[in-house]
Amino acid sequence: MSGRAAQSVTPAGWREILTRQRRPDMTEEKNDIRGRRRQAILAAAAEEFCRNGFEHARMDAIAVRAGIGKSTIYEYFPSKNALLTAVGEQMAERVFVELSGILHSNIAFRDKMISYMRFLTSVLAQMGQKLLVLFREDSSMTFFEEMSHQYAEQQYELLEAEVVRAQQAGELRADIDPIVVATLLASLTSTMFKAREVPLESLVDVLMRGMGA
Repeated sequence: MSGRAAQSVTPAGWREILTRQRRPDMTEEKNDIRGRRRQAILAAAAEEFCRNGFEHARMDAIAVRAGIGKSTIYEYFPSKNALLTAVGEQMAERVFVELSGILHSNIAFRDKMISYMRFLTSVLAQMGQKLLVLFREDSSMTFFEEMSHQYAEQQYELLEAEVVRAQQAGELRADIDPIVVATLLASLTSTMFKAREVPLESLVDVLMRGMGA
């Protein structure tokens, strides 16, 4: 820009230009701060809900855990119900993303199923006792039943797709219904959490003998 062109811009014009140039960085930083604060609230809420249950969870206790004021929570979540929904959705999303990575990995179907079952049983073992606190309450039971149903449908779709891929690759028999296999695998994982310890490899090998091509 020439000196003459620069002089033609008024002080107010320069302020507008500089503000416009800084705005993307400032907006990005602000969004980053809000994102971190939202995650802190969700983490604190998850701990409070799992420790005391939904009905006895206190918003001021969540605020203390998150290191913020109680009123700040309501800038992100309008109610305790909305906060519970967000916590549940985040937990389910993290599990689903991890499962997707396992099922989309480039390994043999047998090894994929072992990794899949090992991950889910680990999640159930880590979260099971905490979630039982919430499951005992009527107020949160309906929500988790709906969320579990939605998650189960997504899990079945992933498993069905992997069964079809394994059939096309010649790893599984072509005459087996993918829906039946997906249902069996999903049910087996939840049953294992309640049953005595059995090596995952042994369970998968038994299944593969019946399904293998």
